Amino acid sequence: MADVFTDLQAETEGLVKLAERHGYGPGPDLTGHFARLTSTARLVRLSAEDPGSFGVTPQVSYDSLDEAIVSWLIEQRKANALLAAAPPEPALPWSDGPLRPSVLAAAALTELFAGGQDIADALGVRPRRDDAIGHVAYYGVRTRDRAYRRHRRTPPGPFRFELRAPSGTAWTFGPEDADGRVAGSAEDFCLLVTGRRRAEDLALTFVGEHPVEWLHLLES
Repeated sequence: MADVFTDLQAETEGLVKLAERHGYGPGPDLTGHFARLTSTARLVRLSAEDPGSFGVTPQVSYDSLDEAIVSWLIEQRKANALLAAAPPEPALPWSDGPLRPSVLAAAALTELFAGGQDIADALGVRPRRDDAIGHVAYYGVRTRDRAYRRHRRTPPGPFRFELRAPSGTAWTFGPEDADGRVAGSAEDFCLLVTGRRRAEDLALTFVGEHPVEWLHLLES
């Protein structure tokens, strides 16, 4: 797996190619998807460029797909470059609390994964996935407790996550002797934690009381 900043830039350029290859002519309107990605990229840029002004940015809209893609790409490339150049400390502001630049890059990559999946679904195509999704899987594991906080529940101890990368490599997170285990396709895990698919449609298994509870909270 390449470093997260390299993979973030590669995912950016890959999404541009997907939109340019399939998004023009008759078909679904993708401008709204790119507008949402632009707002997120702007937040990432503000976090790295001017942390003191970090906050909610207004939702943008565009009249054409060309305008939407160009506007998003400017913001995204600038955000990517700022994150890659940022010193490892101090942590940068984000919605879940301050994050190191490398972790914020993983959060940004997670947003691109989710937005890219929305665009691919709208176009009726399957995006190519490589081991760059390891950063998305890592961020999904790191933010496991969001589901508990959303439901005002106390998180249990750590799970064991055993995921299979697109290359076939095994990725593991969490202690080997954990009471609960989540296992299966890393791509499917990323689709689950970004809310793009439900577990019943994915090649994942949940072993133990707490992983099953977590899944219920995640999807409710």
